[in-house]
Amino acid sequence: MFRLLSSRFPLQSPLRPDPIPWLQETYLASFETRLLATLLLVALLPLGIRISDRVRRVFRRRYGKQLAEASSVLVLAGFIVAAVYVFGVIWQVTYLLRFTLEAMLIDRWLAAQQLITVAVIVTSYLVIRFVNRSIDKLSQTKALTKHQSEVAYHVADIGIVAFAGTVLLTLWGIDLTNIFLGAGAITAVVALTARETLTAMIAGFILLFSRPFAVGDWIEVNETTGIVTDVTIFTTQIQTFGDKHVLVPNDKVTNSPLTNYSKNDQLRVDVDVGIDYDADVEHARSTIVEGVEDLEEIKNAPNPQVIAKRFDDSSVVVECRVWIGGPTMRRKLDAQTAVIESIIDAFDHEGITIPYPQRAHSARDEQGFRVSGPNPDETELGTVSD
Repeated sequence: MFRLLSSRFPLQSPLRPDPIPWLQETYLASFETRLLATLLLVALLPLGIRISDRVRRVFRRRYGKQLAEASSVLVLAGFIVAAVYVFGVIWQVTYLLRFTLEAMLIDRWLAAQQLITVAVIVTSYLVIRFVNRSIDKLSQTKALTKHQSEVAYHVADIGIVAFAGTVLLTLWGIDLTNIFLGAGAITAVVALTARETLTAMIAGFILLFSRPFAVGDWIEVNETTGIVTDVTIFTTQIQTFGDKHVLVPNDKVTNSPLTNYSKNDQLRVDVDVGIDYDADVEHARSTIVEGVEDLEEIKNAPNPQVIAKRFDDSSVVVECRVWIGGPTMRRKLDAQTAVIESIIDAFDHEGITIPYPQRAHSARDEQGFRVSGPNPDETELGTVSD
């Protein structure tokens, strides 16, 4: 076997340049020298590992963890390849290395395919890293929300991998027609069996681009009010003020009226007050304004407003409108409580009554009239006595 390989691959080859045969004949002619050189090569293996670790630490400080790991692997792989070659030189079996290379690289076209495949894979990896870092920078500048960043990661990675896979399949001569037909059939089956899931996913992309709210906003949707804690492609998670976590499908979010109380920097708080019918409504309105305008819980601009709202059973109802900044449920409740307490104090000071619900019964002033005809009781008694 060795003679056959030697005849096929002569000693003078690209793997054995001019100095190599001279070194083999001069210093590696005996078994003892070859064994000593092999032991020396094995002793140098820890040095290669240390060099690889050193490169990883240096690159990690300068370029990040991922590039450091890749550089460390490349250095270690290069060291191993070099060690294998030196071992072949020591024992004069470099023709085996050439035979292995010839088996791997059958012809130039196959070699080009292999090189292009490696280039496409490496390029795709670098593009994915670049896109992900760009998305991270955009999220740090608040240009993208957390939900948008996560979706952008997945969409970008899937798109790049799909494009690279299409290029590689085309390069290796694989017909994509059947693959696309099969993918279309699978997509149709999935669309029929998981309509609700696909609808929620599409709604998630709509929320991604329309951005009606962000994590931390106070919203009301589908009879659920609370703080948005997380948004995924399929659901929106809301923490209610009763400390309940509600998962709302994204298609319900897009198909229902949505109120975002955090969208503006202020919120109006309305408080209804009943005034006795005997009281001066204009005086009561001015009293309410004077009582609430200096509260710390509300904003000075816009100024508090009081309007007459409706006639009630026992009172004239007026509405006090005040505004708070940075809307939260706690600030709303604090402002509402402070307004009610201030109105009560102001009315007590001015002698204005807030009436209780009551109902008055009174008789008619006109004289009543008697209905003509026999008394049913008297008729019944007369019949019995007869």
